[in-house]
Amino acid sequence: MNPMQSRLVRGNLVGTAVFLLALMIAIPFKGDRFAQVTIGVVSLVLFAIGIATSLWAYTSALERSRVEEVGVANLYLLTGATAPQHIKRVMVCALVVQVVAALIGAIVGVTGLQQNDVNALAFGVLVPMFGIGMNGAWAARYGSYGPRVTTARTSKKNG
Repeated sequence: MNPMQSRLVRGNLVGTAVFLLALMIAIPFKGDRFAQVTIGVVSLVLFAIGIATSLWAYTSALERSRVEEVGVANLYLLTGATAPQHIKRVMVCALVVQVVAALIGAIVGVTGLQQNDVNALAFGVLVPMFGIGMNGAWAARYGSYGPRVTTARTSKKNG
């Protein structure tokens, strides 16, 4: 399968689009219960998916690390030669969009709040975990890593 056509790449883009759509609904109607519930549910679902994919990626990477040199930054941020440039660009851009949109939503949500109001838009800061998890899942499944580097141990005799 072509890694660019992977469900993980498409899922990352779809999840990002769903989050942006939920924000576009929630920002103008931030005081309405429907908008608050919408952004809260979308954010929590994407966060839960991100946690699950991150844990799966971590356990898969542990298995691969027996024979390949897998780094945490390679796994979750697609640094180095882990992913081809076009995939890295798509996946990292989706993560950046999630982070920026979450921060904008949280900042907009706090403006004009009264003392007992809830900033439901702040739930959006959970969403970038989705992007991190999707990056990790892609890298664990399709990423390329160098061979495991082993160092020779020397033993010192006392005396």
